Amino acid sequence: MQQPKPGTALVFEACENFRELGGYTGCGGKHVRYGVFYRAPALANIHTPADREHFLSLGIRTAFDFRSGAERALTPDPEFPGVKNIAINALFAPDGSEQNFDLEEIVRTEEGMRLLTDGVHESYVRMPFENPAYKALFAAILAGETPVLFHCTAGKDRTGVAAALILRTLGVSREDILADYLLTNEYRARSSAAFCKTLEQMGVPAPKAAEVARVGCCVRRESLESALDIIDARYPRFEDYLAEQLDVDAAALAGLRERYLA
Repeated sequence: MQQPKPGTALVFEACENFRELGGYTGCGGKHVRYGVFYRAPALANIHTPADREHFLSLGIRTAFDFRSGAERALTPDPEFPGVKNIAINALFAPDGSEQNFDLEEIVRTEEGMRLLTDGVHESYVRMPFENPAYKALFAAILAGETPVLFHCTAGKDRTGVAAALILRTLGVSREDILADYLLTNEYRARSSAAFCKTLEQMGVPAPKAAEVARVGCCVRRESLESALDIIDARYPRFEDYLAEQLDVDAAALAGLRERYLA
């Protein structure tokens, strides 16, 4: 059976921006295996009978929820038979507290609006370091607890950095990593337009509403670039980053590439 183009979204009735990492060219000209790594928005979006059936057909064994406790309390992940749910926050504020990205709550205050328009971008230089969520994700991948899914609320920022780290570990080029990341803008265009309309109905001026909706629902290339750049600045050898930050030593790295490239 012919596989879809890398980055193609899986078709669900009520869940957008759900895709996998398979197909990208990695080390030695091999390709990331299909059906292993899935990235998604909050799984509460999987609620219709057809969507639940489609989700279960993927055979996902482990699902990582990178959201804050407040986000999880608002829209908990549903239970799926055979799927182990791991809730572990992937984003902390500079003071070490959990950072919450409940859009409806954030846009009600000026500080929340600033967090959304500036804070999201600023968080990218923190996410790759001392991150227990990404360590746990890589530990599961190393242990073969796949197929694995990881998600946040919109499946774009916390999820986007995790996807980039997996792809880079497997030797995928920077341009392909960025291209995969930017696909969020295509797959969340409808949500961005709807959120913009909601903000305008709340009294937010149209230009500001458009800016906030774009940041809240879409991504900027320079955000992920800042994460990749700071990793390179601190660790001239990516292998050293993997060993120190994600507990992936040389032997483990070789094993990952052997198992997940074909």
